[in-house]
Amino acid sequence: MLKPEKMVKVSIIGPRDLFEATVEKLYRLNLLHVEELKEDGYFRVGEPLEKAPLTSRNLLQIRSYLSYLKVDSNKIIPKKKYKEKEIREQLSRKLGEYNELVGKKIEEIRSINEKLRFLEEEINTIEPLKLLDISPKFLRGYKSLKVFVGYVKKDPSEEIAKITNVFEIFKAEYKKELVVAVFVKNEVAEEVLKVLQVYGFKEIPVPEVEDFDAKLSEIEKTKKELNERKSKLEIEIEEIKVKETELLLAIEEFLSSEAEKSELPLRTLISKYTFVVAGYIPVKKLNEFKKSIEELKKVTVEILDGESGTPPTKLSNPSFVKNFEILSTTYAIPKYKEIDPTWMMSIFFTIFFGMMLGDIGYGLSILVASLYLKRIFKTEGWQRLLNIGVYVGVSSMFFGFIYGEFFGPFIVPGFKDPNEVHFLGKVLYDLYAFNHHHPIFDRIEEFGIKALLFIVLMMGMFKMLLGFALGFYNVYLEHGFKEAIFEKGCWFMGVLGLVFLILGFSYNVGIFTLNPPSGFGEILPKNLYIFGPYTVEDGSKVPLPIPGLIDGWEAGVNVFYLAALPLIVLWFIIFIKAEIPKMGAFGVVMVVELLTWLGQIISYARLLAIGLSSVYIAFVVNYISLKLAHPPGIALLPIAIIIMILFHGGNFLLGILDPGLQSLRLHYVEFFTKFFEGGGKLYRPFGRVKKFVEEGGE
Repeated sequence: MLKPEKMVKVSIIGPRDLFEATVEKLYRLNLLHVEELKEDGYFRVGEPLEKAPLTSRNLLQIRSYLSYLKVDSNKIIPKKKYKEKEIREQLSRKLGEYNELVGKKIEEIRSINEKLRFLEEEINTIEPLKLLDISPKFLRGYKSLKVFVGYVKKDPSEEIAKITNVFEIFKAEYKKELVVAVFVKNEVAEEVLKVLQVYGFKEIPVPEVEDFDAKLSEIEKTKKELNERKSKLEIEIEEIKVKETELLLAIEEFLSSEAEKSELPLRTLISKYTFVVAGYIPVKKLNEFKKSIEELKKVTVEILDGESGTPPTKLSNPSFVKNFEILSTTYAIPKYKEIDPTWMMSIFFTIFFGMMLGDIGYGLSILVASLYLKRIFKTEGWQRLLNIGVYVGVSSMFFGFIYGEFFGPFIVPGFKDPNEVHFLGKVLYDLYAFNHHHPIFDRIEEFGIKALLFIVLMMGMFKMLLGFALGFYNVYLEHGFKEAIFEKGCWFMGVLGLVFLILGFSYNVGIFTLNPPSGFGEILPKNLYIFGPYTVEDGSKVPLPIPGLIDGWEAGVNVFYLAALPLIVLWFIIFIKAEIPKMGAFGVVMVVELLTWLGQIISYARLLAIGLSSVYIAFVVNYISLKLAHPPGIALLPIAIIIMILFHGGNFLLGILDPGLQSLRLHYVEFFTKFFEGGGKLYRPFGRVKKFVEEGGE
């Protein structure tokens, strides 16, 4: 889970006459990640199998039918699986049948659609001309007159009158445009055309018809006949779709497999008598793979131990973690020897999202929406993304219970009655009776804000150190201990020293002399927070002097500062030794880089800030709605309900986007950059898991 699965490089060598049988075996095993090989003097890259062109044409034909029928294989649960032998025997006949039953009908529908489009164009031409109330024969066929028929932006009569007073113009409005027919003598036609062009003239061709009404009636009749024929064809195709969908998908799956097999020679070296295929398989599958391939007599599997090359990355994660691969691999694919960050992302992303949103109502909404959408979107990517939605919904509900929030808080500082600030105030108040009617952890109370800020900064420090520790391990594996110390180890020490400085500033814990006053040992466990700046007396917090004396305890040096000093010094020495030779005199400027890590630690405060913004939006929506809904307010209940639905809906969308994006940022920017380089290639074995065709079925 922490690292990609271990791979081994192998070559498969055999006589050329067994090549196709070997291809079949490799495809069914679905284990070999094929690597392309370079030609040499003896071997050359092979050519596609003879069946490749016909297979490709048939596959294109079937896919065109499936595309037209709008068949989504992800939504189809097969009632049976078809055997390969059965499909091979039926293939030629079925392709002919589908050409008759589907192909020709599709072509006829396309032809009908083209005719209908042409008829619509005719209607769009005739209808504006009909509004001019002029017979078609009067709009064409003159020797001494020129007729301009078309659209203009506005009436051009005044400008035409400046050229000639011998003209006639007919006008009509059609779909917010002005249609005109202008009659002028041939001698001024060119000048009149220039005027019309200034007015945006677009010519309408006058059709060769005797009567516009008769032609429109004829067109409508033709359209009706074409649409009736089209509907009949569509019904027939739909009947075929219901009956033949699974077999169509099985044939498409079979042909896709055959096409992939036909193209394997392009990644294979072939001589006159021999073939060589090379690639990677998981180590744990080596014996099974070798035994299965060598069942073909004269075909052998050789392990290529010393061969150069980069193995592909096969991620190996349990189902919960596997869903988050869609997020981690969006950033980069782990290299073969790199630590896979997906498992850490699955934990922290879920926690971060829940901490930020932290609301039972919003979390429940995400959970329900994700479960519903899982029934609609069946592709693997959507399923994984929606599974993440389920996880973060549950996480948000958990933190919402901790915070005491259900579409907003029911306890807000300054408000004594929960019913003043929440529409379910009394219900939530009673729910938390086990905790004196108060949330387990109130994040909008002053102490809660400070405590949560400290918690998220501590999480930032931990993740920063974890990132550098993982980076140290990655570099150690690739380049050795010395490079790991120089590249990541020194930064681990520097950031750890920075963490101790922050803790020293926050909590002034000193080294004290061991001469406590009489009876102090008895009260220490319950009355003194020795690792905090407060003592507790009679239930109230009393500041602890910093530094100072506590009745016989003599304050000394701050232990956090004491721990930070050697770490900072050691970081500086290693940094200078590692970086200055590489970067010259300007390398000293890079010392400032340590401060950027401080900024990245503080960046984790967004876990608090984003959450508080959502809380206060929900509080304001509830407060305004309650004031509208109840006296002595305006008492407009319908408006209050509309406001609550709209603004809680908006806050819900923000509650998905903001925590999601900020959680991703905290991983991509503040965490992954410390140890994760990526640049690997995913393991893609030659073969596929078949859904509609029985594996190996004959």
